Formats: sequence, C-alpha cells, structure tokens
Amino acid sequence: MKKILLSLLTMCLLGTSIAQSQKCGIDTKALVREEIAAGATRIDFLAKMTSGFDRDRLLKAGITIGAEAGDIVTLSVPVESIELLESDREILQYSISHRVAQPMMNHTRSDTRTDHVEAGNGVTGGLGFDGSGVYIGITDWGFDYTHPNYNAGNGNRRILRAWDHFRLKGPAPEGFTRGTELIGYSALRRAKGDTSNLYGYGTHGTHVAGICAGAGAGENHKFRGQAPGAKLLLCSFDLGEAAWMEGVQWMKNVAADSNRRLVINSSWGMYSFSCLDGKSLLSQAINNWSDEGIVFVTSAGNNGDDNFHISRNFDTIPDTLKTIPNYYTAVPEAIGQCLIIWGEEGHDFSAGFGLKKGDTLWANTMFNTASGDTIIYDTMDCNGVAIPYRVLMERVNPFDQRPHIQMDVDRGAGIQLQMYIAAANGTVHAWNVANKTNHAGNEGAPFTSGNLEGYTAGDNYYGIGEPACAEKTLSIAAHHADTWAIDSSICNTGSLAYFSSYGPALGDHQKPEISAPGYDVNSSISRWTDGHYSATASMVSGIDTYIWSRMSGTSMSSPAATGVVALVLQANPTLTVDEVREIVITTARNDDKTGNLHANGVADQRWGWGKIDALNAVNEALSRVSIPEAEELQLPLHVYPNPANHSVTVNTNCGERQTLQVFSVSGNLVAEQPVDTETTLDLSGWNRGIYILRVGSRTEKLIVR
Repeated sequence: MKKILLSLLTMCLLGTSIAQSQKCGIDTKALVREEIAAGATRIDFLAKMTSGFDRDRLLKAGITIGAEAGDIVTLSVPVESIELLESDREILQYSISHRVAQPMMNHTRSDTRTDHVEAGNGVTGGLGFDGSGVYIGITDWGFDYTHPNYNAGNGNRRILRAWDHFRLKGPAPEGFTRGTELIGYSALRRAKGDTSNLYGYGTHGTHVAGICAGAGAGENHKFRGQAPGAKLLLCSFDLGEAAWMEGVQWMKNVAADSNRRLVINSSWGMYSFSCLDGKSLLSQAINNWSDEGIVFVTSAGNNGDDNFHISRNFDTIPDTLKTIPNYYTAVPEAIGQCLIIWGEEGHDFSAGFGLKKGDTLWANTMFNTASGDTIIYDTMDCNGVAIPYRVLMERVNPFDQRPHIQMDVDRGAGIQLQMYIAAANGTVHAWNVANKTNHAGNEGAPFTSGNLEGYTAGDNYYGIGEPACAEKTLSIAAHHADTWAIDSSICNTGSLAYFSSYGPALGDHQKPEISAPGYDVNSSISRWTDGHYSATASMVSGIDTYIWSRMSGTSMSSPAATGVVALVLQANPTLTVDEVREIVITTARNDDKTGNLHANGVADQRWGWGKIDALNAVNEALSRVSIPEAEELQLPLHVYPNPANHSVTVNTNCGERQTLQVFSVSGNLVAEQPVDTETTLDLSGWNRGIYILRVGSRTEKLIVR
C-alpha cells in the first residue's frame, strides 16, 4: 500500500477535502485513487442495485456483472466508467472490492461428538450420518487436488470441481471471466494443485478441506474429518471481496444444478473493510444468500491474545483518550500500523497521532469528523526522518451512519507511535492492526500505556472482523479439544485457545456464536507447499508420499463446525439457515470451562453459546422433519434389529406424530399404533415371516424369526 502512497505523494496529493457521498465510504474514494495511480485499468466493486436494473446500459459502459446476492452484485468497472457509479440512479451504494487475508483430528471428532454421529451411537434411530448428499464449499488458498485424504483413486473422490482464479489459461466457469475451472477427477489430478499467489504454494486450504471432510490416514482412518461423505467445491479466490462473491455464486450454481444443500467455509478475515458492525455490502450479500439457503461458517479471528482494541464512553470519561499503538513486528511485510476508529451515529469525534523519539514528541493536528469526507496523504518530519501517513475521514459512513477515521502510519526506526481521541459525547472504538504493502493486514498489535501518566492500555474485546461480523454467518471461536485419561476414564475438558478472538461485534451483537476445536488440529498438508511441516502421519499413494500435520487457529475451528453443519443438513435438508443457526447454538455443550451459558441465558463474549455438539445437533435436526417433508424426501424408515426376535424399534426420520401400520405379505392389517419419532413393537405372539411396515407412503420390510 505504501508504495502507492509514495507515488501519490510525488503527485502532490497532500490533502484533499471532497464532496460527501451517500453511495460509498471514504475508503473506497481513497483506494480508487490509489488503484488508478498504480496503473489499474479496471477496478472491482460491490454494489447495491435497484430492482430490475438495466443490465444492458452497464454493459454498454464496459461494466461486467459477476456475482448476484439479492440486490448486492459485483461489478468490474473500467476506470473511464467509474463516474457512472456515482451518477447512475440504479446504483444505490457501492464499495471497492477490498483485499482479504488468511488468518494466521481425532480429538476434534470426539470433542464435537462427530464420531458418534457417523457410527449412529446415540443418534435417534441409530442412524449414521457422514455428510453424504451435502456440498461443502471452501474459499481458501493452498489446495492439493491429489491428496488421498479427500481425492484418491480408491473411490475416495470427493472434489467435484475447483476454480482457481490464479490459473490464467482458462476456461473460466460459464458466466465468469476469472481463472480456470477444473471439473472431474482427471482434470484435478493433472492440475495437481492451485497456482502460487500472494501466499506462495501454501497448504492452508488443504488442511481446512481435510478437517471438513477428510477420509483420514491409513487403514484406521486416523485424523478423519468431520463429514467424510460430503462432496467438495474448492475456490482459490483472487484476494478480494468481489472475487470471493463470484466464488460463492459459482458454488451456489453448481449445488443448485444438483439440488444439493451447500455450506461454505471461509477461514479468513479482515478489519480494514468499510465497517465492522455487519452492515457492509459484503455482510448484506451474505445475509441475502443465507435467506436463499446457503449456510456460511467463518473463523472468528486470531487476535484473542492481543489488546488491539480500545474504547471510551466520553459521556462518563470526558478526557482525551491517549494510548500507544505498538507496531506489529512478526512479519516483514508489515510496514506500519492501521488505526481504525469508529464512532457512534450522530456523535462527531476527533483523532490524531504523534511520533516520539527519545524525549522529542512530534504531534500531528487532530482530525475532526465534523469536517466531512477528507483524504490526506502527507509525511511527518521527525528530525530528518520522513514518516509517510494517510488519513481517511468521514462524518457519516453510508452503510452504518457512523463517523469514521482511519490513520495509516509507516514505522520509523526507534520511533514510538501515539494516538489521541477526543469527543464531547458518545462512545468511540479503535483497533490497531498491521499495515502491509498488499492492503491485507489483519494481525492485531496492542495498545499500551507505556507507563505514561494519562495514557490507557487496550483490551482484547470487539475482536470480530469481516465477514464473521455478518448477522447470519456462524462465527467460530477455537478451543482445545477434550481429552480422555485412559487410566481413569475421566474427560479433561478443553479450555479456550489463547488466540481465539473475543466478541462482541461492533454494535454489541453476539459474536462468536459457537466454539469448536482449533488448537493443534491434525489434517492434510499439500504435497506442493513451499512451507515445512513436521509429519504426524503419512500415506503412500502410487509413488507419492503425503503427510498430515498439526496447525492451530480459528481457521481450523471453522471447518470443524462446517463439517457438523453438513451432518445437520444431511439429517434434515429442509432446514432454513435460521433454523440451522438455532439448532447449532441451542444444542451447544456447556461444561466447567464454558460455564452454564444456556442455564443462565447469556452467551459468553469468548465462547458464544458453548462447544459445538454434532450429536445433539443432528438429533434436534431429525426431530424437526415434518410429515410432508419426510414424504417428499422419501426418508427411509429405520427398522432395527432386522431380522428381529422379541421386539423391533421403528424410527420415522420425522418429528411429528404419525400412524404406524403393519401388514402381512397377504395384505392383512396386523398392528397399528401412533408413533412420534420412534416406537418399539412387542413381537410376542407374532408368527415368523415377512411383514410390511408403513408410515404414510413410506414402507419397509421386517423379518420376524
């Protein structure tokens, strides 16, 4: 990013006040300028459109339409047509496609009770579920299309299709222009894996896919995934919101063609998108697609161990907030800090920064949101050292109506950054995250007091970014998996992972909703990765050796929850997204680590409603199948044992009361009784032979010995 800023500085764009727009945020205005200055000829946007908008008029202006989520669409716009976004009455709001970034199994299955669900232990009717018939979409990078964990020649061919936005030779999927679509086992094996991108030849997506749906390693299926019967759709997307939305649209189209339910995992997140309270165009798109039946599951973030948030209610503490934003130093591409500040609707505030070296403090002026939309590129001279900075400011963000300031400040050797916030009233929140040259920083760094009088340290709350803050996505915290002491058969309940981001989301709505295992999770590693990993298991396929290894993060807890959602959708494919969310939340396990959240009726800002429980969730999903749904889906009657001697249990796969009828092979009615989900028949006095059990239009054969 700063390379672009420096080129803009040479163009003498030192400070600009611009007309306020009700259509886009100040970040979009600044980033459009920077993209054009860097030589872009086309720029991607998200846009909110009127109903029945004129597509042909956009096409005539050279604008192409990609994904559509209700009234939210993606637009690829030539720079000469950008003014149309502001003038066109059918474009209600728009936002530039922001850059995105990656967040930096046996125990998982037992912790989530997925192993019980697959075996049918404790499941209503003894039914087993493995995700069969459900599609899992994974938006990520670093996929190995050949890994035997989920795509082997032994029948474990799980990847249906992959779309690599970075493989330029094509063809792209029908209706899209990016990259290459790979369909079928042979094409995927030839391609081997996705193309190197910003993250090199990674393995993140391979690890995530194995957690979602891997078959495991070796004959005993060690490190088996959550939903090993589900099919996979993989998208290596082009590091932007618009590209991600096109990946979702593609997955939606493929699932709809096969009439399959779809759950999409996104183990990535950002804080410097347009707003953090679930009201951005991206969040609106997620909510729209959720209402159409797609379930979104997202990592909550990995900043739980960073006091990278600070806030003040100026009604109760009127003094200026002073703090020291530490620099993030863990990655070389972090070149400075991004200070993201959001106020309360209708309440202006001021913010500024200072740079200190030794005993000398260079303090910049305070920027006030009352000044309206402003973009400033400048440098601060610190005793001959020029420190570039950028300030974006708006009084009313068009998406959430909040005042907003963002200050991007480069680092200098031995120079301390300070931040100041003042307001007459209202509450102001601020975050300190790394700034990178690729616009994709999401690593938090702490606010500290520096032991200075009047300065305040930060906290680790309000750590939920985009897209986890969207209302209808399930955002997933991470915990250590439960373990069993073999000698005593005592379960050692797992604690919250130290890195798992705390909620709530800005606006105080509950995030995360649930937690899943995300610490030291074993899963597959890409054979093509340029990283180095210690193998916990290996498997030979042909002449190649593939490995499994451990990784930690909410990137790992999110696919663990995604696999559970696939089991729920297999058990009851008629559920709405709101019902899926309710089931996952209300069936969560509480223990000594989470506290009695359900009993107290209050979610925790770290755990949500507790630990995800596949067994409880699947049973609840089964109980909600209605009679018409059971008939329409022709869900089987589960009869066990069969053959039977003394008694037999019948499960209807339905949560409503019905009538069970038993007929002899000659058609005579032998027995009749009501049944809710399950009932047991006493076979005393029955003759040996074959009987036909009927519930509605569904039948099953019973053999009595």
